[in-house]
Amino acid sequence: MSIPLQVTIVRAGKEIGTYDLAEVLRLLAAGTLKPTDFYWHEGMRVWELLSKLDTSEGLRLPAEPEVKQQSSNKLSFFCGCFGLLIFLIFGVYSVLLYNKSLGPRHNSENAFAEAGAYCCGAISLLGLCIYIFIKKRAKA
Repeated sequence: MSIPLQVTIVRAGKEIGTYDLAEVLRLLAAGTLKPTDFYWHEGMRVWELLSKLDTSEGLRLPAEPEVKQQSSNKLSFFCGCFGLLIFLIFGVYSVLLYNKSLGPRHNSENAFAEAGAYCCGAISLLGLCIYIFIKKRAKA
């Protein structure tokens, strides 16, 4: 059985009280609460006029926060994997380019390969930073 939605009511900057949704609707119909009063409940970002209260707000599922957390975990997992993939691909390519720059010829091709190796190394480190950041954020 789910807990009824608790709604806090404020009039002229002073809190009137916290009631379940059914009681708010009853008090509003009786005239005790006014449409110009403000209301807030868990999950809202800002206070709204009581005249904008949607009666279906009390029908939310209790598992809703858990579903959002799971999708957030999936996103973190994929972002972390993407960072690790960047690290590995550009790291290997950096090593290959650097080895190519060490060849016997000293020309612009070797200089270009060396510069590319350094750029790929930097991108590889960026991928590692993304991976570490996502992992630490997921633990918090």
